[in-house]
Amino acid sequence: MADDIRGPGNGLLYALLGALSVVVVGGGFYIYQNSQEQPSLAQAPAPPAPAAKPAPAPPPAQQAAPAGPSASQLAQARAAITDARRMAARGDFTGAEMALQGADRAVPGFAETAAARREIADLASTRGDGRRDRADRRQDATRIATLVETARAAIARRDYNAADRALDEAERIDARDPAVLRARNELQEAAARPGRRDDRN
Repeated sequence: MADDIRGPGNGLLYALLGALSVVVVGGGFYIYQNSQEQPSLAQAPAPPAPAAKPAPAPPPAQQAAPAGPSASQLAQARAAITDARRMAARGDFTGAEMALQGADRAVPGFAETAAARREIADLASTRGDGRRDRADRRQDATRIATLVETARAAIARRDYNAADRALDEAERIDARDPAVLRARNELQEAAARPGRRDDRN
């Protein structure tokens, strides 16, 4: 039994020694490869081709500059853009702009922020047009109601020409309005009844 207890412990020890050996051999091989490349570079400057090599050296420096924002900065900017779109969908365009300004602070000049700003501006103008349309519709409905009342009063007075003129104007605003259609039918029925108005006007 004492052999069984020590057996797995020795196996673990051998496994660790084997892993350490692999690391040492791998490290040695890496150092060997690096030391082999450096002498070849030291011998390579003799041909004129390496003189042209220093010109491509600046592109790695340029690559360092466009490294750009970190992943966390991008995530922060994208979260702010998402919040801005959500606020704009609710109609909170001031809050949406503040969120976009946060995205600008996280990643200045971010193309996604500019695109979101354009989308939100379009949405704001569309919503504004919708509000104007609703106001126009309310104004039209009020005007139609007034014209229908005028037509009905004229029908009651048996002044069918005045009723017809009022309904013509209402139909120019909205010919499908139910109140206009009902008033037009009332006018036709009244005009068809015997005992039409006499031409006293």
